[in-house]
Amino acid sequence: MKDVVIYTDGACSGNPGPGGFAAILICDGIEKEICGGEADTTNNRMELRAPIEALKVLTKPCRVDIFSDSSYVVNCFVQKWIYGWARAGWKRKDGELKNVDLLKELYALCGKHDVTWHKVKGHADNAYNNRCDRLAVEYSNKYKNSVPGDLFSMLEEKSESSMTKKDDSRTAYTGELFEKIETSETVFDGKIFKALRYDVSLPDGSHEKREVVRHNGGSAVIPVDDDGNVYMVRQYRVSVGEILLEIPAGKVEVGEDAIDCANRELEEETGLIAGEIKPLISFYPTPGYCSEKIHVFIATGLKQGAPHRDDREFLHVVKYPLSKLVEMVQNGSITDSKTAIAIMMADRIINSAG
Repeated sequence: MKDVVIYTDGACSGNPGPGGFAAILICDGIEKEICGGEADTTNNRMELRAPIEALKVLTKPCRVDIFSDSSYVVNCFVQKWIYGWARAGWKRKDGELKNVDLLKELYALCGKHDVTWHKVKGHADNAYNNRCDRLAVEYSNKYKNSVPGDLFSMLEEKSESSMTKKDDSRTAYTGELFEKIETSETVFDGKIFKALRYDVSLPDGSHEKREVVRHNGGSAVIPVDDDGNVYMVRQYRVSVGEILLEIPAGKVEVGEDAIDCANRELEEETGLIAGEIKPLISFYPTPGYCSEKIHVFIATGLKQGAPHRDDREFLHVVKYPLSKLVEMVQNGSITDSKTAIAIMMADRIINSAG
């Protein structure tokens, strides 16, 4: 079982008002920051949201130490309030129990891990707590600044010119872009990704449904030897029903750095060990519905080791001149996006250096 340390904080301007939350996860010396916020919330909700989103990152049961400066959140568990609320059907004897939705969610997440809660003094000498505070305040300000004031004044005035501008689809839109997540429903939670359905409010106050795939991201590496040859892998992709030619790649694990993932996948799939590895680009391949971010690296100074692939991973390692791969991208023979991007960028770098 992995040991994970989590620092959390929440902030709110107005209480209720625009708010932000932040968390820092530390595992095996690797840090991961997560941040977010809402346009209309409370401080306690942001303090709860921070550990919720942090625990969602963990895909396997872990020993977790959570540090928070919120007495409200920490005492829910240290004073065992939350266990009594759960037994009572999420009700209090002496009044309404607020934030029931978040309390239930946090209670369920903590049940998946061995969690110990720690209270820290806010705005003191804890560097991680101070970092979380700064990040949470930044997001609070971001949501505060995104309130569409011009929209409200326009609706109040209802002048003919302003309404014409709003309703005319031929007029370029220059207003707010932010969409607020009102409700979230998990429809699938698998080994590789999670699928959610959001109800979001748009800048004009209307609502839409959004279907989003949450993915932890991946790393890919283009290995180029001293003679300008690139080591590739052929593998069957059941999603498209084809055998594709790709560069080595894989999913970034929780707590793993992207460059470590690239080195790991290179050695696992090809047996190659990089003398030097450098970042090329990071990009979102399908941001319309998926949060996956792919980090692409170039590896040189290659040495041959022994591949040690995952069980039931079947692929062929093949070698092509980089110049040939450029032709294959241009004539459509290579259809994998990360591979095409890596080939064209590696070619530009190598040719400009030569």
